[in-house]
Amino acid sequence: MKSFSIYKTIYFIGIVFVFLGGYRLIKQLPFGDVIFAIGMVLYSGVQIKMLFYKSVKEWTTFEYLKLAVNVLFLLSVFLLIVLKIELWHYPFVLGILVDFFANILRRIKKS
Repeated sequence: MKSFSIYKTIYFIGIVFVFLGGYRLIKQLPFGDVIFAIGMVLYSGVQIKMLFYKSVKEWTTFEYLKLAVNVLFLLSVFLLIVLKIELWHYPFVLGILVDFFANILRRIKKS
């Protein structure tokens, strides 16, 4: 249970960094891309780690979609930081959309 608390803390720190970095990116302040990238790596890393606590054989469509979302987020970080491509936001927005519809799909299946 203590390790879950550590992952939860890292997850929320990642979310804070994403928001701070996103704000700095929008305002074109220095180091916005680095803070955003650190936040996305923390956020996606924890989600991927939590996905693999469950056996891949037991995964449903939702888990596969969550893995795809996190891979898209990490791809956007790679495009932003490593390749310095200005079109990094396309995989990021696609990941947000897939995540949105995956959550809707999960809610529909619960009903």
